[in-house]
Amino acid sequence: MAQQQNAAMNEAVGAPTTVSAHAAVTGNVMGDFHAKIGNGNDGDDRSEEDEDDEDDDDDDEGALGGGVSSNMGNRGSSESPSHAGGLPPSGRRMRLTLGQKREVVDLAASKKFTHRELAEKFHVGRTTITNICRQEDLIRTETDSADATKKKRKTTKCTYDLRVLDECLHKWRMEVKVSNPDTKLTGTVLQQKAMDIALKILQEPYADLPDKVRQALSKFTASNGWLDGYRTRFGSFSSKQMHGEQSVIKNVDIQTRLRELHYSLSQVDLQDIWTGSEFAVAYKPNAVNQNPNAPPSAADAAAHGRYTVSLFVSAAGEKFDMQVIGVDRSPLLLEGVNTQQTYNIQYGHSKTGWQVAHTTVGMLKSLNVLAKSRKRTFRVILDSAVPHVKAAMILDSQGDQRTFFVYDHLQIYFLPPNFKPPRFHPCHLGIIQAFKARFRYEMIETLFTNYRQSIMNQDPQGFHPVRHMHTRNVFHWFYIALHSLDKHMIQNCWVHSGLLPTQTIATLNMKAILSPNAAANGNGATVVPPTTNATGLPSPAWIYRDLQLLMNEVTQLAPDFLHWIGVPDPLNAQAYAELEGNASVTDPGIDEVQIIRSVLQKHDFLSTKKLDDASHAAGHFESLDDVAEEQCPRAEEVLASIEILKKYLRLSRDAIPNRVDAVVQVNKIKKAVGSSAIHDV
Repeated sequence: MAQQQNAAMNEAVGAPTTVSAHAAVTGNVMGDFHAKIGNGNDGDDRSEEDEDDEDDDDDDEGALGGGVSSNMGNRGSSESPSHAGGLPPSGRRMRLTLGQKREVVDLAASKKFTHRELAEKFHVGRTTITNICRQEDLIRTETDSADATKKKRKTTKCTYDLRVLDECLHKWRMEVKVSNPDTKLTGTVLQQKAMDIALKILQEPYADLPDKVRQALSKFTASNGWLDGYRTRFGSFSSKQMHGEQSVIKNVDIQTRLRELHYSLSQVDLQDIWTGSEFAVAYKPNAVNQNPNAPPSAADAAAHGRYTVSLFVSAAGEKFDMQVIGVDRSPLLLEGVNTQQTYNIQYGHSKTGWQVAHTTVGMLKSLNVLAKSRKRTFRVILDSAVPHVKAAMILDSQGDQRTFFVYDHLQIYFLPPNFKPPRFHPCHLGIIQAFKARFRYEMIETLFTNYRQSIMNQDPQGFHPVRHMHTRNVFHWFYIALHSLDKHMIQNCWVHSGLLPTQTIATLNMKAILSPNAAANGNGATVVPPTTNATGLPSPAWIYRDLQLLMNEVTQLAPDFLHWIGVPDPLNAQAYAELEGNASVTDPGIDEVQIIRSVLQKHDFLSTKKLDDASHAAGHFESLDDVAEEQCPRAEEVLASIEILKKYLRLSRDAIPNRVDAVVQVNKIKKAVGSSAIHDV
């Protein structure tokens, strides 16, 4: 009966068209492989309990059967698409296995994908997808029966103690596929690498492995049985697929990719369209004179005062938490501080202080949490920087850079490598520039205020700028810069990037968007900031106006101060805000130590306290002795200042935007300060 039902489904779907010998062999092998999964032939002896646990593992997203990200079926089993839309040529459509048909009906039922998108991802026609969905009940019955049979065959109960090894190897393999696509990752190569990684895990000085895991690693021989099980869990280890995909996307011109994106985003709400990009921020004077593209050592990166900052913004103008990447695993000045709650910062680290695969994975996972909490699916558009592609493959090893990757509530799209961020990327059309300008403004204002205060108080220790450029202050300046980004300015950059479909742009209030931070003057008229005639984007003069005015004021009061804190030209605010230039911010290399430690930490097998103590003992990083002591103003001083400010807001005839809102906010501060003062008493 089951054979008759399956035959009926195949007849409804239709026979596949003719394929080349290579594609036919590939399709048969991968089809048998997926059918094997669907029928429960796992190829290893793990228990049901262990398999259920694996579905919840953060780093098993790329494993077949590990969630929505792996449910994209046979995306990598045929050759990569070579024309617009990502559809394979008509002669390369594949027959789907029963397990893949179940994946189709599950994804269709989730309402996250159209039939056209499913057709692209499974390399079949749209009519085929429709016919499969019509057979939903029959397909579910057949696959549920197969699952029941699988459970009956489970007679042994044992745990799988090599999970950390498998995950390390999977991450390494995904990184190699991107960094070195010509490397042939054969079964023999993977067996040898697995032995090497097992030895490195055992030798990791900060590993805190359970006895059973240590014993399993010590006895590990990388047998053919283990290799079959690894392939079942994490997919085929052929490197040809990834190389082909990279070749295809490299040959796609930006206009073709834009048309594809416009189609994919045509029915998507603005709040669900996101992008992100990273950039360098140097905050210490000696950071200006360093080679911006030379990979620094940990000591150099810490001493030179540079972070990599990553911003994520939506087409609706929303800002997500920013990511800040340094070289210190756990900065002493942030001990006991929840940076996400205090500064809207998700802190990450790498040996260079640049963006790498595991930091990108962390940021995408956080964005996914937001999408999941809203019960939405975010479309995330990224450039093809090596860490971005690595992260997408770690999250979805069956993904396709030519179309998109899937991870839970995220769909991740990539722009071609020939894409020029300064021309098309929303973040590079004014958002990053505005962020840096506000950061520099807050930095100069704080330093100059403290400088004047030290002179008035005749501080015997004097004023040392670097001692005020510590982590807490820098993170506070980042925090202010993030929340100073204007919603309409962000949307303006999206509009001019060309990434949004025309019909989506038509729904926007372009008048408001083209006049960000428009303010009413004393006569009730609207003051529109100047924009460049050619693009409609905010001009540099507008972006850097406040910073230049502050620099002019400081120069008049203390001519040498700006040079002292590292400003190259006090008359050029733009040059100061962008002093990092095109400094490198993404690391294309493979850090095996970091891969191993990240997996160990995920499983609580890493002694982070010992690792942090050892890194701080090396003396490379910021210590409490490097920080200037600042006295917080007393409550009565703050309350007196608030009364002066409220009086100014009440009596001034100056054009003050949102005057009443300002008073309301000041009253909230007054209430908080007053309550705190009473509590202290």
